[in-house]
Amino acid sequence: MTMDFEHIREEISHSLRNGDILSIAIRGVTTTTDSFIATASQTVFNLTQTGIKNIRSLTVNSVAKYLFRDYTYNGATGVVTLNTGAGIGEAVVIQYDYSASADKIYPDMPRVDLTLTSFPRVGIEITNSNTMPFGLGGMTHISDLLITVYAWVPVNKDTSIAGGLGGTADLNDLIKNIRDTIRTNAKSYYNFTYITPKSTSPVIKGENNKIIQLSQDFYIKFLTE
Repeated sequence: MTMDFEHIREEISHSLRNGDILSIAIRGVTTTTDSFIATASQTVFNLTQTGIKNIRSLTVNSVAKYLFRDYTYNGATGVVTLNTGAGIGEAVVIQYDYSASADKIYPDMPRVDLTLTSFPRVGIEITNSNTMPFGLGGMTHISDLLITVYAWVPVNKDTSIAGGLGGTADLNDLIKNIRDTIRTNAKSYYNFTYITPKSTSPVIKGENNKIIQLSQDFYIKFLTE
């Protein structure tokens, strides 16, 4: 399998959204469920909502399916596509979060022009990669990645911003939730086989001292392609 940095970041952000590291109220999303009865070999299912942020669960005849391994989805259009078609008459049940507005958890870094109301926020970056061949002249390669998950919150609690979330205690809780979610799912991802926590940064102030930042590093090891 060829290493896909975008899919790695997307899968981690999807996991963090499903792990409720931030409440659905703070994220500004609504959770709902759509049910379908499949036609013969049906692969495409149109959700009733658009602006899909994450799929919490997808089952075919009560059998759980997993992002990338079994299905993909287009968040903007609400189209879910199974890699293998469901059988005629099989029940397909999809629970998901949606919103017409922006989320707070992203697979990339925030723009520099965001206002205070855009926080708290979580972003993901691949900060280092190391690739070596399997043996001299080998065409198969093995890689280790360093993934950094960044969290930002307002310096102070303010009930008019993000439900009052802010300050170092809330920032530390957010990093703890990120760490716990990724540790719980360490062996459950599709684009990599294992991820483990590494180091945590000190708290940093930014955005005219109105935002504080904390980050947690994770290792993804033994990616083969």
